Amino acid sequence: MSMYWWFILPAGFLLTMYTITGYDASAHVSEETQEAEQAAAKGVWQSVASSALIGWFVLLAITFSATDVKAVNDAFGTSLSVFTSADMNQNWAEIVIAIAVIGQLFCGMACVTSSSRTFFAFARDRAIPGWRLWSRVGAKGVPTMAVIGSSAAAFLIALTGLPGKGTIVPPVALIAVTSIGTIGLYIAYVAPVYLRWRQGASFQQGSWNLGNKWRWMNPIAVVFVLIMLVVLCFPFFSTGVPWEDDFDWNAFNFTPLVLGVTLLGIWLAWIFGANKRYTGPIRTIEFEGEGMGIKEIDEPDSPSEPPAAPATT
Repeated sequence: MSMYWWFILPAGFLLTMYTITGYDASAHVSEETQEAEQAAAKGVWQSVASSALIGWFVLLAITFSATDVKAVNDAFGTSLSVFTSADMNQNWAEIVIAIAVIGQLFCGMACVTSSSRTFFAFARDRAIPGWRLWSRVGAKGVPTMAVIGSSAAAFLIALTGLPGKGTIVPPVALIAVTSIGTIGLYIAYVAPVYLRWRQGASFQQGSWNLGNKWRWMNPIAVVFVLIMLVVLCFPFFSTGVPWEDDFDWNAFNFTPLVLGVTLLGIWLAWIFGANKRYTGPIRTIEFEGEGMGIKEIDEPDSPSEPPAAPATT
């Protein structure tokens, strides 16, 4: 029974963690959004609400369809095995899987868009090494180098979970990448929540805010995310426990390793120069007067062509 409370129940909440992610895309593309102070905030909460409702029905459907326990276990618990072993013919199972694949492709496109815009924003503000390269914007207003860099980083992370030659193992690569992405997102989500909680009543709220509800919402969010981050770092299978005799690197959860290396890299970049270069968001344009248009700002020690924001949509 103790196993249920400290592992099985928290692991069940991971379905929520996996489902409700990516709703911060509205914030990442806020520089390309008109009236972003209101529009970005509304986009976030509306995405959370719709994901919670639709995702709940999706998870219920998958859970109640998992009737063939042996088939699901033999396929290492993948959702595909739930569809193929459920009481539906092969054609319907393939249609459901095709819909899921299309959805994943759209999610991948959204992730590239969000990550590249975040990468570009940090590069423009000189908060990461090589900022001159990553802050370049193409002729069509696309941060091309940031897109390439974000995609390459995701590809390298995915390589950590690929199985060895001739080895048949669970889909550790997919699970690990999903866990890494989820952990990274939720650390980014909860950091400003924690800082806002710590600042208390002295925090200057924007035009869209939660009023005084932050007093109980913020601590609940911080504690929940911390518990889930620990659970996501647990081994997926018994063969992935390093100190066990049957340990297999092909079943190892690389999530805590990648997380540790990433946080170490960020810390080293910060103490070896980023703390001196980064002085806050850098404005590349300013208004000459309300309704009077805009002009470029010449920044000291800036590149010959200051990075411009991506094209407004």
